[in-house]
Amino acid sequence: MDRLEVIQMPSYTDEEKIAIAKGYVLPHYLKESGLTANDITIEESVWEKITRPLGFDAGIRTLERTVEGVVRKAAYKMVNGQPGPFHISETNVKEFM
Repeated sequence: MDRLEVIQMPSYTDEEKIAIAKGYVLPHYLKESGLTANDITIEESVWEKITRPLGFDAGIRTLERTVEGVVRKAAYKMVNGQPGPFHISETNVKEFM
């Protein structure tokens, strides 16, 4: 241990990830899929499950994939004739993830 050096690996906190997801990732994938912000609403309590679906992840790549999956699922439902808007809550979050 006297010859080892501790290296700090910076990572985002959950609050930072949620802010990134709300401010950049979700609008980006909504625009990419042709949906608007009125088509999908996500409850505040659900963001923690979206941010950490499988445990701790230091970066935001998993977060981006998860948000993209939610948006794609909503777009798929709209294309198949299910009317929007979609409100993602604690009860139906597993349906979209």
